[in-house]
Amino acid sequence: MTGKKIFLYWVMSVTLVLGLSSFLLYSCGGDGDSGGNGIVSSTVGVYLTDDASLYTQVTATIDRVELIHTGTHADCNVLVTPTVVDIADLASVMHLVSVNQCPAGPYNRILVGFEKTVTLTSAQTGTVAGTTSLCTFVSYKDVGNSPNVLKCVDRFCSLEINGEVNVLANQQNKLAIDLKLKEFDVTGFGTSSCSVTMKVSPLHGAGKNGLGQSEEVTGLISGLSTTDKTFILTRGNATFTVLYSGITTADQPGLDNLLTRAETDGLRVKVMATTGIDLSTMTISATAVAVKVEGTVSNLNNRTFTLAYGGGKTISVDYNSAIVHGTLADGAGVGVKLYGFDTVNYLASTVDVGDELAIDN
Repeated sequence: MTGKKIFLYWVMSVTLVLGLSSFLLYSCGGDGDSGGNGIVSSTVGVYLTDDASLYTQVTATIDRVELIHTGTHADCNVLVTPTVVDIADLASVMHLVSVNQCPAGPYNRILVGFEKTVTLTSAQTGTVAGTTSLCTFVSYKDVGNSPNVLKCVDRFCSLEINGEVNVLANQQNKLAIDLKLKEFDVTGFGTSSCSVTMKVSPLHGAGKNGLGQSEEVTGLISGLSTTDKTFILTRGNATFTVLYSGITTADQPGLDNLLTRAETDGLRVKVMATTGIDLSTMTISATAVAVKVEGTVSNLNNRTFTLAYGGGKTISVDYNSAIVHGTLADGAGVGVKLYGFDTVNYLASTVDVGDELAIDN
């Protein structure tokens, strides 16, 4: 594959309130807070989305998303904790990665920081399926106006996008930025010199198709009530009350048992909602739930295996209905997404071999 170009499509979406400008804005009702200094703040939710097709996994680390006004020098860090995501797993959903307070007002730059390296795992198209390559961002193909320039120093890259963003007072702001890290030209896939040329363009209102998509968020659960069908989901400094009574046993059998396991063992839980996440009340009406666990495979037999994880814990996993990325074998490290329990085995929807699941999603 050396020298051959492969085209990868990635859209990263960040949610904030955007007005009738070069970006698309929408918002939900809520109350701002002045904090006693005359500056009104509003809630900002940051989301990621994608529609990648040529790779089964695209693992990248987003370090920072910041709003800036170059004239007034106002700024707000809306994502400050590095977030590892498998971009290929974000198709057709808005994935919430951060909730923060920002001073209300106009901004005219979005600064995004990310790790220089990105890991690509190939699908059936364009190369040998299941091959993983560690690549680096090396350049940027300008399609927008200044200052849309990729800058990389040591192992970090940043991209400052030009465009007006208005954070509205007394609103719960869900903005969507399509940072189109959209057309990656990949050269030298599978070699030590694998490099990625990135193309990014600011979002225009007419081009945004993320609104109306399902929303999801990953965190740790506590306060589980299998009677009320509720639990608390914590992600960073944000906590959500989740109601899961709308999930049927036909879709997710044994969900109470699975969630109990997740709470007891401290496993990450992804909650999905077709009606979106309510940032004004910090509540979610779940339409699906997945529990994520990484470990080592043994006793592989007849579409089941034993998964050892968490320093001596084991469960039996049935992967009859799972999508498997890679080749399963005893001793392999895997990341597994679980959706239910059949009284004997935990039921897997996805098994990723040789690579842990991305931290965030």
